[in-house]
Order: sequence, then structure tokens, then C-alpha cells
Amino acid sequence: MESNAFTSSSTILEATPPQYNEITHNTLEQVALDVNGHKFTTTINVLTAKSLLFKLLLQGNWKSSLQADNSIFVDSDPEIFRHVLQYLRRGVFPLVYDQKKGHNYKLYADILAEAKHFGIPKLECWLTDQLYLRCITSSTVWSSAYKNDRIENGFQITSVWGSDVTSTQLVRQDVNTVKKVICNHQANDRSLCPKKPCVLLANGGLQDGIEIYRWTEVGRSIRFIQGWCNDSGNEFIEHWERVSRARTQTTSEPHVKV
Repeated sequence: MESNAFTSSSTILEATPPQYNEITHNTLEQVALDVNGHKFTTTINVLTAKSLLFKLLLQGNWKSSLQADNSIFVDSDPEIFRHVLQYLRRGVFPLVYDQKKGHNYKLYADILAEAKHFGIPKLECWLTDQLYLRCITSSTVWSSAYKNDRIENGFQITSVWGSDVTSTQLVRQDVNTVKKVICNHQANDRSLCPKKPCVLLANGGLQDGIEIYRWTEVGRSIRFIQGWCNDSGNEFIEHWERVSRARTQTTSEPHVKV
């Protein structure tokens, strides 16, 4: 009896069309997306692994809603959706940074709106918590010190910097005043005497107070933190788990009616 009942149940299941809550079995099947006239091709697995909305849409008899060209219409800005799809494919967050202009906050706001719409919680967390600010850090680095007699007009910095250093400048550290003997016949313009050694120095030349500066070369170093740039990085995983625990504790706390 049990065998017959099992066979009967199996026959019924095979004859029954896929239900709404049944995900398609062939997750590697290609899907064409029509994003306001721009075509994107990917797989069911890419769309459903991280997006709650696509997981919901690609269930049951989802092919019945295809357009004439067998594509799924997606109402979104193609340029913004491009960043969303790239994240769905590889789990790499859309870091948009320029050394001179900084972060593209307008683009981040647009992508955040799409992340909320498509139900992509980790991408939404990365943008809402502004974790892109942790992807790139800057620090001040110091190089060799120079005295002013080694620095001339139109000087060229000779220190060797790594490519992570974006800009350098000279910073004066300290200054000392010393007496310098000036030849009598060169006293007007305080220029160097062409005679070496000048015999007039022995006859009591003039003395000027000369300021001797000490400079140091300072640079701005940019560091790239890979662990904040994708959802598999250790730094992001720790943050996500901490946020998830806090959210769970908040929802599990009993609400006291006043």
C-alpha cells in the first residue's frame, strides 16, 4: 500500500505545474534582461543567489512573462543596473573613487535605491553604512630631511616614492640663525666671492645673520583595503555578522505596551 501511495503521489507531483514557491531546477540557464532597451545576458543562479526580488520572479512558470524576444523587462537605468549586475556576478562592491574628486556619492545613492528595489541586503548594507569609505584609506608619510643649501629654485624632489603616494610637498621643520662672513668687495649684493680663498676675509670681513632651514618631504599615501571591497572579505563579513546579530536582538526583544 505504501509503495502504491508513493507512486501515486509521484505521478501527481510530475503532472502538477511548478508552484509559485518552487525555484527552477536549471540555475545555470541563461536569462536575457531588457533594461529599458539595453540587453544584458546572465544566468538564473547569478540573479537569484543575492537578489530577493529576482529569486521571487524566477520561480514557478516564470517564462510565461517573457517578452516576444524571450527577454525579461527590467525597469531600471541601464548604467546603474550595470553596477548592480556586476555585484551579483562576482560579489564585488561598486567602488567608484577618483584620487582628485573622491567618491561618487550621487552614483552610490542611485545604486542604493536599486539595491533596495531588487532586495540585495549585503549591497544595501555596504552603501547604507558607507563602507566604501573604509575601502581606501590615506596616511601621511615622511621622507628624508634637507637643509636649505640643498634646495634651489625649481628644485626637483629626489626621494623615491611608491605609486600609492599621490602628492608630496616640503614642510619646514626648524630654523637656525648662523653668522656668515661676507667679503668686503662683495658686501653690496652678498654674492659669493669668485676668489677662492678670498684674502680679504682675513682682514675682517662683514658678517650676516643667515637663517638655515631644515625641511622634510611629506607625502600622502593611499592604501587599498581589499577586505571591504567584496562580500567575501574578512572585514566585511565581520561587519555583516555584527549587524545581523544586532538586528536579530532588536527584533527578538519583547515590546512592552504602555
